[in-house]
Amino acid sequence: MKMNMKKVFAMGLALTLTVGSLTGCGDSSNQGSSTSVATPAADEGGNGGGGSSTKKTFDDLGGMSITIGDWYSSEEVGETEYAKATEEYRKEIMEKYNFKIERSTQYSYQDQQQEYVNGVMSGSPKCQLFYLYQEKVPAPLMKGLMYDLKTLPEFDFTEEKWNPTVVEIMSLGDGIWGMNPESEPRGGIFFNKRMLKEAGIDEDEPYDLQKSGEWTWDKFEEYCKKLTIDSDGDGQTDRYALASFSKYFLPMCAANNNATFVTRNDKGEYENATGSKEFLYAMNWGMSLAEKGYIMPDPPGVAWDWYKAAFRDGEVAMQTSEVYEISAFAGMKDDWGFVMFPYNEKNEAATNKEIPNDNIICMPSCFDQDTAEKIAFAYDLYTEPTPGYDLKDATKERYYEQFRDSRAVDETLEMMDDMEHKQTSYQPMIIDLDYGDFCYSVYAGATKPAKQIEEISSKWNKKIAEMNKKYANFVASKSK
Repeated sequence: MKMNMKKVFAMGLALTLTVGSLTGCGDSSNQGSSTSVATPAADEGGNGGGGSSTKKTFDDLGGMSITIGDWYSSEEVGETEYAKATEEYRKEIMEKYNFKIERSTQYSYQDQQQEYVNGVMSGSPKCQLFYLYQEKVPAPLMKGLMYDLKTLPEFDFTEEKWNPTVVEIMSLGDGIWGMNPESEPRGGIFFNKRMLKEAGIDEDEPYDLQKSGEWTWDKFEEYCKKLTIDSDGDGQTDRYALASFSKYFLPMCAANNNATFVTRNDKGEYENATGSKEFLYAMNWGMSLAEKGYIMPDPPGVAWDWYKAAFRDGEVAMQTSEVYEISAFAGMKDDWGFVMFPYNEKNEAATNKEIPNDNIICMPSCFDQDTAEKIAFAYDLYTEPTPGYDLKDATKERYYEQFRDSRAVDETLEMMDDMEHKQTSYQPMIIDLDYGDFCYSVYAGATKPAKQIEEISSKWNKKIAEMNKKYANFVASKSK
C-alpha cells in the first residue's frame, strides 16, 4: 500500500484508531490513581529541556477518550508487520490503562488555526491535541492558548523520540509549548537518471559525491552545464538542468551556505538575517544559475507548480523539491534519484543541509492540570517505540515503497535525519513574514538580491521587532 508522504517518517503516523467521545476542557471526572516512576535524569543542556528525575504515570484513566486532530490523516491501517505490531501495542495500552485514543482529520488546512482558537477560547476544543502548521502557531501562542508542556511530569523532552528541532522552536522562556515525535524529511534535489546518463554522468555519481562529502556547488554547476542542451542546434535550449519553486530553491541556497532568513540569538530574540554576507552570496550564486541559462524560465500562463510536470515529463533533469511532493511524479517513466542540496565548499561552516518544517502538536491551555496530565500520559504511551522494532528501520520500510532506489532512503534520508544536516528556521515564528517577500521577485529576475534585501529590510525589521516585544510580554506573563 502506498501512503501519503505527509503521514510517514513517524511512528505516530502508522495507523489511526477509531474511538468514541471527546474530553472537554476542565473535565476532570476521569479520576484515576497515579504513581511516579524513576527515569534517568535529563542530560545537562539536552534537547531544549523538559526532562525530570521522575516521570508520572497513571494506573487507570477512567475510560477517557483522546482525539489527536490534523488536516490530512486517513483511517487506513498500514499493512506492514510494523503497522500491525503498532496497532496491537496500542490496543494493549488502551486496555491496560483504560483509555481510547485516535488520530484523524478533524479540520481543514485553511481552518486549523480558527478551529484551535475558537475551541480553546470557548472551553470546548474538538481535540485534546492539535497538529498545527508552524506558521499557524504564533498567534494562538501569544494569546496564551497553549499548555506549557514542560509542566507535565509525564513528558521528558530529552528522550530520543521527540523532535529536537520542534522542541527548540517551541522553547520560550521557561516553557515548552509544542512537541512532535515525527521528523519529516524535506527539501533536496531529485534527478533524472536517464538524462544524467545521456549527458555522460553516471547515475549513481550524485549518491557517491554526497557520501564522500563532495556534493558541492561547483560540482552542481558542472552538472547544470552538461544538462542544459540545445539538441537541434537552433540556438534555443530544448532541455534545462533545473526547474524549482522559488520558495524551495532560494532558502535551500541560503541553508547550504550557512545562512538563513531569520535567526534567534542567545537572549531569545529573533533577528533579520538576510543582511549577512553569507546570505547575499548564496542568493547571487543561486540566481547565477538562472543567468547562465541553466534554470528553465516560467512558461507564460502556467500554474505556480508547473515545475513538477516539467521534471516528470523530462523537460528538466533536476528539481529542488520537498519529499512530500513525490506523488507528483510517482508514475514518471524515467527512473530518478534523490540527494540533498549541494553545499558551498568554499565556506568552511557549510555542509549539505535541509530545512525542517515539521508540524507542531499543541495542547489547549483550557484543560485543568489533572486532565492535561492524563492526556500527556496517554500520548507519551502512544508515541513510545513499538516493542520489537527499531523506529528508523520501520520508517525506512515505508519510504522504500515511494522511492525508485534504496540509496535515496538509506543514504539521503538517513543524512536528513541527522541534526548536523538540519537548519532550524525561525521565520514561521514571525507573524505575516513570508519567504515570498524576497523569493518571488528575485527568482523571477525582476530585481537583484541586494536590492530586494534592501527593499524588505525595513518591513522585516519592524515585524520582527513587534514579535520580539510580544514574545517578551508573553514570557514575562508566564514567569509571574
